[in-house]
Amino acid sequence: MGRFAIRNPGLKLLSIVVAALLWFLVSGQQEAQRTMRIPLEYANLPPELELRGETPMVVDVRVRGSAAALGRIAPGELVAVLDLRSARPGRRLFHLGVKDVRTQFGIDVVQVAPSNVSITVEPSETRSLAVMPDLEGDPAPGYRIGKVSAQPPTVEVIGPASAVSSLTRVVTEPVSVAGAATRVRETVNAGVADPSVRLKAAQRVTVDVEIVRDASAGK
Repeated sequence: MGRFAIRNPGLKLLSIVVAALLWFLVSGQQEAQRTMRIPLEYANLPPELELRGETPMVVDVRVRGSAAALGRIAPGELVAVLDLRSARPGRRLFHLGVKDVRTQFGIDVVQVAPSNVSITVEPSETRSLAVMPDLEGDPAPGYRIGKVSAQPPTVEVIGPASAVSSLTRVVTEPVSVAGAATRVRETVNAGVADPSVRLKAAQRVTVDVEIVRDASAGK
């Protein structure tokens, strides 16, 4: 046997490699647990309702599976989904359980934290608001800003009723008139500062700024 082992080093090396592979295979199948932070999505909110204020965007989950399966989880593969089809206006508390987590084969969700999510729901409101161009800089010496107009002059916004009712205008991206001695016309994006309110449709606005001679200059 001693002479056989010495005369067959390749066979001995092969047996070591096979044993190592078997060990890795068995260790990879051992059950393990892991805590992860995953995205929280909201689904099936009735179209006449809106979420208002801060809403949780992530939750912590404890998952169980083989060490190999847990090691293969890529960011974004596990997602918690909160069903809001039963939502109604007011401050509401929704239960979030293991069944609300989309997972993959071989991975079991053991726990979700928090198990309850508190959100504020409001009726949706649409409103037409005037566009207020945002100008920056000063015209050339001896000139001043004349008439300023926007086309379209109004746009529709939509969002939670309390947020929409507090708005008085839609603003544009800054339009520079710095050093201008002639009319300035530029097409820019429009929007609102409140992140809970959005334009009903993507909108670009053409801003027209008259630059006129300042009659009082030099007096």
